[in-house]
Amino acid sequence: MEETTLALPQRSERQFLKDDFNPAMWAGVEPYYKQLLEREINSLPQLQQWLKNWSELQAALEENNRWVYVHTTIDTTDEKAKAALTNLYQNIYPQATACNYQLEKKLIACPYTEQLDAGTFFTTIRKMKKQVEMFRAENIPLLSEMNIKQSRFDEITGAHSITYNGSELTLQQAAVYFTSNNRQQREDVFRLVGERRLQDAEQLDQLLSELVKLRHQIALNAGYENYLQYRFDELSRFDYTPADCLAFHKAVKETVVPVLNRLANERKAKLGYDTLRPWDLEVDTSGQPPLKPVNNTNELVEKTITCFNRLDRYFGERLEIMKRMNYLDLESRMGKGPGGYNMTMPEIGVPFIFMNSANTEHDLITMVHEGGHAVHTFLAHPLELTAFKEVTSEIAEVASMGMELMSMEHWDVFYTNSNDLNRAKRNHLNHILGILAKTCVGDSFQFWMYQNPEHTAEERRKKWKELFLEFSADNIDWTGSEEFLETGYQKILHFYVVPLYYIEYAFAQLGALAVWKNFKANPQKAVQDYKNALSLGFTKPIPVFYETAGAKFDFSKERIAELMGFMEAEMKKLQ
Repeated sequence: MEETTLALPQRSERQFLKDDFNPAMWAGVEPYYKQLLEREINSLPQLQQWLKNWSELQAALEENNRWVYVHTTIDTTDEKAKAALTNLYQNIYPQATACNYQLEKKLIACPYTEQLDAGTFFTTIRKMKKQVEMFRAENIPLLSEMNIKQSRFDEITGAHSITYNGSELTLQQAAVYFTSNNRQQREDVFRLVGERRLQDAEQLDQLLSELVKLRHQIALNAGYENYLQYRFDELSRFDYTPADCLAFHKAVKETVVPVLNRLANERKAKLGYDTLRPWDLEVDTSGQPPLKPVNNTNELVEKTITCFNRLDRYFGERLEIMKRMNYLDLESRMGKGPGGYNMTMPEIGVPFIFMNSANTEHDLITMVHEGGHAVHTFLAHPLELTAFKEVTSEIAEVASMGMELMSMEHWDVFYTNSNDLNRAKRNHLNHILGILAKTCVGDSFQFWMYQNPEHTAEERRKKWKELFLEFSADNIDWTGSEEFLETGYQKILHFYVVPLYYIEYAFAQLGALAVWKNFKANPQKAVQDYKNALSLGFTKPIPVFYETAGAKFDFSKERIAELMGFMEAEMKKLQ
């Protein structure tokens, strides 16, 4: 790719904020909120200008805040980064939250708001009206406290490592051994990882108990019966209800779990084991060595760019931009926070990808997943207002999961051997089946937690085990590893940091499967539909986004069964 063909994005010249804007100090931010709150709006053009100025302030402030968070995850031992995060939540966030509430009230009350384009502003105004309705001043310090507590999860888990064969490994690096053909080695590492996690089990249980209590109080203050109801409104879940989620859990149990049982029985037979253990679930059943798509993170980036270019040159160029701007932190290392994310930067429009790569096949999937989020960021960035770009998770995860499946058609970039390529595709489709079940476990678990906020840690462990087994294959023997199973929820960042953000993965997975199905029939049209949908940002309701992407926002039992049939047919082609 020629250097001259790809211009790196620059931050647009600020029209409202001046040189004295300092997002790290409230004194550097407050004058701009004050000006917006005091400004008179006497016409539609004045309202539109006021919205642009507010959007500029939001983008600049949010981008700074997100970089503050990023720095605490790339090095969880960085005391300067921790101090900046604490300052943000204690000294900036409370005041900004109160001011944004006043601005939202001002917008809703403005007589010219009804003259704004309804097709573009409908979802934003609907969201703001709900936020105004939910706002309680007494919740601001509680929300600040919650944010600070949530950051403890990264701090605790970022210190997790094991020593194996004389080497210290992060848990992501240790996970490589779960695909080893040596069963004893798999078990040894499984137990080392489990025992390391158990060292912090009480601390993580205490943290979760504190968060549940805090969130419940926030909900009560806002007039809700529990945090479940509060969070549905906070997440702008206008297009489905808790009852719909419960119906979905039931449908997955009836349609997906039987498939997981069948696949687990096939795995057990192919491995020739009398008993299938939890460390036997990732090893290749044919005895072939573990798949290794890349040797290092540089190769992961370059091959992903090539893969994306084959799908659409725009996709590959976006990753190339991020690479050149050093907006990638991919390699697993000591002291780094767990997991992976794509962090949208709303002012410059270039996102930051964070992950913990150990050069495994799972890391390839994580990279293309976060790459899908990144492409979404770029496509939505031209939208006029920052609020238009703040998409819900049900939308965002179609972007990431759709990219996983479409990119799979070009994974020969990573696997030049056709047998390895088919193995990788089969593994990923099996993984998708697991996602549908896993999300129901996580969603059911969180429903229970927040509907029963006085539960004990012991009751929580018991409930997790019950739900996990309910949605898992029934022939996996956890004897001797029960405590690892019971504390399994402590591995999941979402429960600590982004509560009730989990069922979206399942809904979006169904949408992504529909996108892939369309891609198999007409690749060019499917990619264009995908791009058109991502370009909408949050200017349309969720069902319209799905329709634009060539899918349906439908998670009925019939729809699940239809897509499962398509998946199984594709899996047979890979045998």
